[in-house]
Amino acid sequence: MSVKQMLVPNKNLDENWVNLMIVARDSGLSKEEVRQFFRECKENEDEPKN
Repeated sequence: MSVKQMLVPNKNLDENWVNLMIVARDSGLSKEEVRQFFRECKENEDEPKN
C-alpha cells in the first residue's frame, strides 16, 4: 500500500501537493531542503525584474 493510499481522505489536502512531497521524499530530499527551495523561489519572485 502506498503512502498516498494510507492517507485519510481530507478535502483540505491538495493531491498534487501530496504527490510532490512524496516524490521529494522518495528522491532523498530532506524537509529542510524542500523548505530552502521554496524560500529561494520566494526570494527570486520578490526581486525586481529589469
